[in-house]
Amino acid sequence: MLTPQNIISIFEEHGLPEYGLTLDFLPTQSLIRKMSERFKIEFAIMFTINNGNYYCIYKGTSNSVELPIDAKEILLSHTHPNGTIKPSIHDINWLKTAQSVGSPQIQSVILPIGKKRVTFNINSPFLK
Repeated sequence: MLTPQNIISIFEEHGLPEYGLTLDFLPTQSLIRKMSERFKIEFAIMFTINNGNYYCIYKGTSNSVELPIDAKEILLSHTHPNGTIKPSIHDINWLKTAQSVGSPQIQSVILPIGKKRVTFNINSPFLK
């Protein structure tokens, strides 16, 4: 069973999930940063609004993470392992597309490694 205390060691032993892993706990921002530092890739935490609300963790690459887009999906946060504090155009476009399909999400959080968290929305300046 995955817990906040053993998630990194289980991923080290058994490998990272292929695409999205449902969790019964909300990983802290500190834990997500530690995972990103350890594996050198982006991680994202999503919340799904459903009859049985739940959290899901997604792994990406060193500079992106592919996420589902649905009216029921909320991107709580994602890491930037290289420390970039600005959202990418992909981050902004994900928010725009999520809103266009009915998601109530208006902003999200970037956790740049080594820097303070950054909140962004569709009007935030982004990396070009």
